[in-house]
Formats: sequence, structure tokens, C-alpha cells
Amino acid sequence: MYNEELEKAMLYFIIFENGEVNLTENDFVNITNKNIIKAINKLKIEKKEISIINIANILEKEKDIINYLSNLGAYTIGSTTEGTYKAIKELTKKRETFLVAKEIEKEIKEAENTDLYIEKVISKLQKIEMQTQKNENFVNLIARTTDLIEKNMARKNDLSYYTGFFDLDSLTDGLHKGELTIIGARPGVGKTTFVLQIAERIASYNKSVAFVSLEMSEEQIIQKILSRKARVNSRKIRNGELTGEELDKIYIKCGEISDLPLLLYTKLNSIQQIEIEVRKLKNKGKLDLLIIDYLQLVKNLENFKSREQEVADISRTLKLLSLELEIPIIALCQLNRNATKNEPTLADIRESGSIEQDADNVIFLYQEDVENNIVTVDLQKQRAGNIGKSRLKFNKINSEFINLER
Repeated sequence: MYNEELEKAMLYFIIFENGEVNLTENDFVNITNKNIIKAINKLKIEKKEISIINIANILEKEKDIINYLSNLGAYTIGSTTEGTYKAIKELTKKRETFLVAKEIEKEIKEAENTDLYIEKVISKLQKIEMQTQKNENFVNLIARTTDLIEKNMARKNDLSYYTGFFDLDSLTDGLHKGELTIIGARPGVGKTTFVLQIAERIASYNKSVAFVSLEMSEEQIIQKILSRKARVNSRKIRNGELTGEELDKIYIKCGEISDLPLLLYTKLNSIQQIEIEVRKLKNKGKLDLLIIDYLQLVKNLENFKSREQEVADISRTLKLLSLELEIPIIALCQLNRNATKNEPTLADIRESGSIEQDADNVIFLYQEDVENNIVTVDLQKQRAGNIGKSRLKFNKINSEFINLER
């Protein structure tokens, strides 16, 4: 699974023929060749010419490096840049797949949940297929970060991860991959309606949204969505008191939402079940956002000495999933009873202080003006930005939050 001549040919094409390929030291086995590709990537970041002299200046401790570089062309007979690159990447895949196979042989005997372990293995193999590099050095991480910055600039007008709540989005710039957002409220404030509205909006941008509910049926969730979309009293939908005109509106909206990539789950009761399912979805390319309603109802099949430790493990698992799967995760959260008397604080999150620690963002919803159905959206924590408050009107009859005029 190693070909030194192939590695040298690849370096020749990069240095002498300006071969535009993306390789790291993980794609090479020979130590000298590893050092050369590291030097090349350093020059790329610094926007300097890739030349023998510049590489030699970086590798001044390498013995006779100029002569080594000058003789690389002897290994290119009958090959091309593209063909050599494909062969190098194929060897990289083989080495990485072999390492995964060794891990499986070592770990499978001790795996407590085989289904979960299988999904993790599939994820690792897919990352190899997508050329995801492991153990990147700092120079390569910088290069990847600058690429991300450029991509962010290119999609600055992309609103697909925005919540649709203007003032909140102005603070957060929408949801972000790799971030866990906790939304806390007392019962009756409308937190489920709030996240359902976010889910439906993001799904309308063709983003695949998994909505896990532990207190509502699929039919109840869809009724909430239809009530808002058709602007029909949710109670009338539930009690079957619709007029013919209202029923026609419902049918029309059913057609509109039927193609949304919105997946509803009401039978996933444990964090282990949730993790298995979302990994399956991600492995199939069908997961862009996960929403859980709500966190304290999620069970943990492992044994813990206290409920606080159990919830802490659940919140940590969600944070790690958001990072590994590169998706935003929203988890609703119940607040302590005393939160009804005052404006909620981070200390009011029930059962575990670790929830606040794991979260990148914490948002509280509470009724500021009960008479006029005004709900305050209080962003009390944002790891990557400012905090602040905004206000929305809660139309409970139609299960809808409405932006207030500015």
C-alpha cells in the first residue's frame, strides 16, 4: 500500500508542472516526501511560488534536498498528473481502510450497541471515500480554515439556515453547523410551535430536517403546521369543526408541504436510539438539521447514579454529534418552576448545569405581555457572537409566531 516512485512522480508534477492537486502528508509514506508536501502546502498558504529554491529554504535541514528534488522527473515516464493523483489517493484509501479494519477487529468484541457501532463504522468509511483527512497538521488546518472563510463569503446571501425570525437572525446569522442550540421555556409559552416554524422554514429551502418529538404524535405535529400554513384555528382542526372553505385550505396546504424533506420521529425515546437514527440519515445524505422536543424527556439506556449525570451525558452526546455530523442541533429544554416568576436565567435550566456548558447558544422564551400575546426571545448565550433580546407575537390560535413591525 505504498509506492515510493509514485510519490516522487506526484511531487514532480506539483513542483515542475504546476499540478493543481490537494494532497497532505497523509497521502505520502516516505518521510522525505512527507516533508516536501508539507513545505509545498506552507508555500500555498503564504501565496509564494512553489519552486525548488523555496522548498529547499524551508527544508534546509534535509540533506542534499536540491539534488533530491532535481531528480524527481526520472519517475514520471509514461504517467500524467491526473493518473498519478488518482493512484496516490487510491493508496491512501487502502491504508485508511486497513486501519479501520484493524479498529473493527479490536473494538467489535467490546461494542455494547452493535447497530450504533455499525453506523459509526459506515461514517468512517464514508469519510475515507470523501477524502476526509485525519490528523491534519496545523498548516493544513489553516488552509482548510481559509477555504471555509472564502466559502462563507461566497454564500453570504444564503438564508437557508435562517430561522425566519428577523431580529434573532440579525444576532445569530441563522443556525450554524457544528453548534448545539438550547431553547428553554416553561409549558404553554409556545416552544414547540417556535421550533416547528423554524423546521418548516428550513425544510422549505430543501434542507433535510429530522424532528424528534417525545410528547406529540406525528398527526398532532402536522396539524400544527397546517394550522399555521392555512391560517385555520388549530382547535377547529383538532375537534373536526372545519367549514368546507377551511377544509379546502387544509387540502391545498397539504399538497404544498407534502414534498418537504421533513422527517418526524415520535418513537425514539432514548439518546442511543436517536443517535443510531441520525447517523443512518447522515450516512444516506439525508440530514441537515436535528430538532429534539424536548431534552429532559430523552432517556439514557446507560446506568448513572443521578438524573443530573444522565442528562449531562445526553447533552454532551448531542454536542459531539453536532460536531461530528457537521449539522446544527436544536434541543428544547424545560425550565425550573421559579422561571415563571422572573425572567429566566441560565441557572433555571432543569436537571443539569452541563446543558448550558455544552450549548453554543441558549435562547429563552417567556411571555412579556400576556394580554397582547407578546413573547420575548432572549438570547442569553452565543459562543460566537453577541447576546440580546427580541420580541414576537404569538398567535396561539393558528400556532404561529409573527415578527413585529420594526
